[in-house]
Amino acid sequence: MKRRYLLSIWLILFIFPSFISAQNQERAKYIFLFIGDGMGIQQVNAAQVYADSVLHDTLGVTFMRFPVTTLATTYAANRYVTCSAAAGTALSTGHKTSIGTLGLNANHTDTLYSIATRFRDTGRKVAILTSVSIDHATPAAFYAHAGSRSSYYQIALDLLKSGYSFYGSGGFLEPNGSKKQGNTASIYELGTKAGYGFTSTFTGVDSLRKLGVKSIVYSTPNAAPEQTLQYEIDRKTSDVSLADLTRKAIEVVDNPKGFFMMVEGGKVDWACHDNDAATAIHEVLALSRAVNVALDFYSKHPSETLIIVTADHETGGMSLGNNANGYDLHLPLLSLQKVSAERLQSELYDLWSKNPKATFEEYLGLLEDRIGLSENGAFALTADERNALEAACKRLASLNAEESKNAQKNAGLLAGDAISILNRKAGVGWTSHSHTGSPVPVFVTGDWGNHFTKLLDNTDIPKLILNAAGI
Repeated sequence: MKRRYLLSIWLILFIFPSFISAQNQERAKYIFLFIGDGMGIQQVNAAQVYADSVLHDTLGVTFMRFPVTTLATTYAANRYVTCSAAAGTALSTGHKTSIGTLGLNANHTDTLYSIATRFRDTGRKVAILTSVSIDHATPAAFYAHAGSRSSYYQIALDLLKSGYSFYGSGGFLEPNGSKKQGNTASIYELGTKAGYGFTSTFTGVDSLRKLGVKSIVYSTPNAAPEQTLQYEIDRKTSDVSLADLTRKAIEVVDNPKGFFMMVEGGKVDWACHDNDAATAIHEVLALSRAVNVALDFYSKHPSETLIIVTADHETGGMSLGNNANGYDLHLPLLSLQKVSAERLQSELYDLWSKNPKATFEEYLGLLEDRIGLSENGAFALTADERNALEAACKRLASLNAEESKNAQKNAGLLAGDAISILNRKAGVGWTSHSHTGSPVPVFVTGDWGNHFTKLLDNTDIPKLILNAAGI
């Protein structure tokens, strides 16, 4: 009897107040989920330290100041170190799946549906944004069901079935199908017949809205390789940024019923696969500027808006501090880098194309101009570093004009070697060119943020989002 009495008191003191509080708490109407692909806590920290000490940017990584900060585990159903497809599916559906799988269970016997479909089915508008292609793993996890993340054409067909309000990206990878598939109908043709509107300008988005088009697909007009937005470090003022895309998406989906918006900073991962610290830092800062756009919206709807910033996994095993430098950190050296590894490879290849027998001094001049490596000054190349670069240049110079594929590969190796030297001098370390199993950060602001305070698994995040929205 006494135990029943104590249990009743416990229910009254702890469970009922929490239940009543949750019932009285206003549901989140406008929800932003930002995913920095490959963005571990070290990438976030590096970006903040760089913003503070090099850029003297008072805003920096604003989401680091969100009132709720925790961690989430990221493992897949069949591997501890996950991939973007499995992690994206976990973040979109609340279920673990196998490596390379989108929107299906681990053995592909059942279909998993993303929370975006739940928002759509309850009358909210949905926007899916990314700095890579719209058929890439993370955005695809919010609308597609595929046994392989590389089935780009099939994934694009699923996009045409999803019926969301707005999609924004660098474009499609295989809008006309793959070479193996032969003659297939264009995604643009099929989409137009299904009532979708396609455009590569923001004025085009506005025109389609005025025409009453329900599903708008925006692709940037000046896509980087593999149909992506330009890296932030390479971006010209005329190029669309992730913040620009977020701002336009809000205009499209803002409505009294509410919306769900997923925004992916997809090229944090790409830069970290390249072990390119400066480019990764700029990608995190680009994502932060997109978050700032959401914060502007939040300031107008503070009790109805929920913003979550997280990652699908960490890439590269990045660290501030390395064996070469010990306790010394020289992040200002990264400010000498003016282009991404991808752009540097292209410029080195262009130099070879114009002059296959270019001298080491000519290549070194380009490297000094683009990423700051020099034979002079306090951080001059050591004899070993110079020898390594000279050997890589000689490999390029040994190729004749007909060996362009090998030249492109060797230009990439030279770019990687040069950026590795810069990273080492700056004090940045890497353990891998692949993903790691490290937990990722979760930053939350909004009235429902207190529900995210414990240590999470990535599958918890979509469930908490649905709970916050009352779905």
